[in-house]
Amino acid sequence: MKKQYLALVVSVVVIAACTSICSGAEPLSTFCNPLPIPNYPIGRPARGVTNGGPVTGDALWLGNETEQFRELADPTALWLNGKWYLYPSADMAWVSVDNGATWQHHPLNIRDVGYAPTVVSYGKKFLLIASGSPLYSSDSPLGPFHVLGPIRVKDVVGMPDFTDPMLFVDEDQRLFFYWGCTKAGGIWGVELDAANLTNAITTPKELIRFDPVHQPWEALGDWNQTSNVGWMEGSWMLKHRGKYFLTYSAAGTQNRTYAMGCYTASMPLGPFARQKRNPFFRTTDGLVTGTAHGCIVPGPENRLWTFYTIRAGVAHGFERRIGMDRVEVDSQGELHVPAATSLPQWLPGKIPAGQNSAATGWLPINGGEPTICSSSAPNLRGRLAVDNDLRTWWQPAADDARPAITSLFEAPARIHAVRVIWRDVGLNARLGVNPGAFRYRVDLETAKDQWTTILDRSQSDEDFLIDYREVESTVGSRARLVILGWPKGITPAVAEFTVFGKHFD
Repeated sequence: MKKQYLALVVSVVVIAACTSICSGAEPLSTFCNPLPIPNYPIGRPARGVTNGGPVTGDALWLGNETEQFRELADPTALWLNGKWYLYPSADMAWVSVDNGATWQHHPLNIRDVGYAPTVVSYGKKFLLIASGSPLYSSDSPLGPFHVLGPIRVKDVVGMPDFTDPMLFVDEDQRLFFYWGCTKAGGIWGVELDAANLTNAITTPKELIRFDPVHQPWEALGDWNQTSNVGWMEGSWMLKHRGKYFLTYSAAGTQNRTYAMGCYTASMPLGPFARQKRNPFFRTTDGLVTGTAHGCIVPGPENRLWTFYTIRAGVAHGFERRIGMDRVEVDSQGELHVPAATSLPQWLPGKIPAGQNSAATGWLPINGGEPTICSSSAPNLRGRLAVDNDLRTWWQPAADDARPAITSLFEAPARIHAVRVIWRDVGLNARLGVNPGAFRYRVDLETAKDQWTTILDRSQSDEDFLIDYREVESTVGSRARLVILGWPKGITPAVAEFTVFGKHFD
């Protein structure tokens, strides 16, 4: 997908008086993917690059030149005392006290020690390890974490480096270590010594092998076309109802076909058998694709939840976002995720009485409809902000002082929520162009040429690359996003502007 840089002709938008204002600060009843996590960091491969510089030595750059981007991926989560603790790649950690509706950044003393961090509760301690890092320990899930040392195992022929590590604590407090991230290798595991956690007490063995013959979805590529490469990675162990579920990802994080598979066993080191429902999580169309490399953990509603990676790659294959969804175990005892959702879902405890589904029924009212932008004549270019694709966007002309996007609905609709997904074009921390707050408001045409502000973020000082807010239920026929402020040096591009609601029957 080529970058969409659009210079558009300036015209005037008349801003009418507003009759009510909603800050979007009320407690949420819903969540929506990708998750609105504040303070997305600059991606690890981008931190040392020069925008427009040559691409050398990294095949995951998706253009002909380097460009800074933001990234969170490969999440581990803990549900502890009614709170979610989230540990993704590129920075740690975030905490939610409202079941995943909102997140607060709690930087650790070791914020970024490697890709694919994993954190587990072990006795009275919390253990942390990431790709290529030593093992750490803390008395708290938010640290401070202290080094215990590197994990030591017996050297075995064909054994990969400790990339994408995972720690698993069994019910009897035995500790196991899983890893693997190679082009055509598999997932490996050992048991660690309870008396000396950095020592293995079993010989490492390959638990799951790369098998594109029987599982073509494991092959690399947007069409799973590279049959001799799969990048088996991102292992995760779950014990549920006495059965061990060892999950993994394959097909490449930069691809829409990136997916999760599962093998099961009666013992934590196997032998493992492939479950029939494989891949059990794979999403190739829509806003949320490449759904893999995550965790599956018990959480609210006394059920399983997954936190997972979402591809958003424009500059680089590691440009990614994070989602969460409910997980099921079917009547055959097999793991699966019913859907990767990108529409509002009821939070735990908020599902209306008598409703069997967590889906709210709120749909994108302005998606794909004619969109008028402040710096363009009416045309189709504004559709880049409503095309259900994280990798395209609309951006205003350089001299547009008050950018705006207006979408016409097919028919009047009752609006319940708004999502804005930004792209910070021109991000360049090396030159002092840093991420920051986007300030905006969303207006709804409630009568002909009468505009009501349903969401006012004009005073925001929060850095939300993805912003999702519920609003006071309001009926209208058009929606307008007015961009009021942005970080110095950034061009405020809009990847997605969505108002959610219901048309009248």
